[in-house]
Amino acid sequence: MIEVKQRRDMWTFAVLFTALEVAFLMIVQVLFYPPEMRAYILAREPLLTLMISLPVCLYLGGQMHENYLRKQELKSLTQRDRLTQAATRDFFYERLAEEPDAYGVSLMVDIDYFKKVNDTHGHMVGDEVIKSVAQVLRANCREVDIVCRFGGEEFVIFLHKVSPEQGLDIAERMRRSVASAPVRAHGATVAVTVSIGGSLKEVSDDIDASIGSADLALYQAKESGRNRSVMQWMQKAA
Repeated sequence: MIEVKQRRDMWTFAVLFTALEVAFLMIVQVLFYPPEMRAYILAREPLLTLMISLPVCLYLGGQMHENYLRKQELKSLTQRDRLTQAATRDFFYERLAEEPDAYGVSLMVDIDYFKKVNDTHGHMVGDEVIKSVAQVLRANCREVDIVCRFGGEEFVIFLHKVSPEQGLDIAERMRRSVASAPVRAHGATVAVTVSIGGSLKEVSDDIDASIGSADLALYQAKESGRNRSVMQWMQKAA
């Protein structure tokens, strides 16, 4: 299926399609019209075809461009959380379903005392806090990783093909980056911290099991005072 992704592609589509149409009609004339009529027809029909076909093809190209933009907008709505531009929960699972043998580290991230932020400063400031945290998380990940807004003030991150040591380093870098960047919005300045739980996902592990383990580690991080990272393998070692 032809996609017209940019406006300049409308002209490319229109010119190429019109040129093909003119060429086809000329071949038909040479093959099927008697020689005495060819000169008369060939002198007029290409120009007439060009005058009719080019505007029609430009219009069709414009419609195809609009359809492409609508399709991309719909795709964005299903794949990206509108507030944070992080992946949606559904898209997170779709991506990992495409790679059932993926391995790495799953992180569960929760904004500390978020209800207090909403109660004290209002939901508009709360939204800005969520957006700011999402930006920090995404900035500390690679394109191959996936950052998902899992619900409310919670995020799930899957770090592809990283070791436990790398996973802990990344989690701590995220945690420190959030803590060092107070959110300023609507006249308020809010100090923000996050708690992070992590777990390993081996090749044979189910992603839900890995997220469940990361959630248990997150619970331990919160019970231990918040603003810290706790990894599931650290708990096992203890």
